[in-house]
Amino acid sequence: MKTTSTKGFLLPCTLLLVFVSLLCANKSYAQFHAGVDVKYSFGLCEDDFNFNRYDGTNSLGIALSGLYEFNPQIWAGVGVLTNINNRGMTIVDGASITQQPIMQFAPYLTFRYRSYKHLNLYLFTDLGYAIPFKTSTGIQTFSEGVMWNAGVGYSLMFAKHFGLNFTVGYNLQQIKGTPCGPPPPGSSYAYDIAENNIRHSIAISVGVVF
Repeated sequence: MKTTSTKGFLLPCTLLLVFVSLLCANKSYAQFHAGVDVKYSFGLCEDDFNFNRYDGTNSLGIALSGLYEFNPQIWAGVGVLTNINNRGMTIVDGASITQQPIMQFAPYLTFRYRSYKHLNLYLFTDLGYAIPFKTSTGIQTFSEGVMWNAGVGYSLMFAKHFGLNFTVGYNLQQIKGTPCGPPPPGSSYAYDIAENNIRHSIAISVGVVF
């Protein structure tokens, strides 16, 4: 119930921001940018209905984005995030214990608003959905779920189409349908299914914008 209401609120808001961007576009200034960002998320907590996990919830990702600069203040566009989470499927083979990470592939919409007096500094929000993928044996290695980011960023442009980009903010990631968790005693290959985990994180990123 919580997930449905979250999606129902975030999607209309993000689409509204993109629509307003189109209306406010300055055609004489508009230009296209591409960005590559490396993102690290520090997991705060993750819940699976009735329990919380505070360990193993960090993740590393790479985001590719295409941005349209409607005017100096308003940028909007689309992107895709490939994310690798520390905590995943635990496999026990005799005395050896290994853990496969949970991976995510999430297309998203993004919106950035800059202050007229401080164009390097901006507020941003991203909204996307992770697409699930399965192996030939039917194990889902790429999780499914809503992704939402919000925070502040700073871009330092050295030329019209080259600069550095930094962000810090809050990240919400739904993780469902993915094998995870410790194996039961005596099992050689076991896992629990994350049916509807919601992970809350603080994320930082460093990247290049063209």
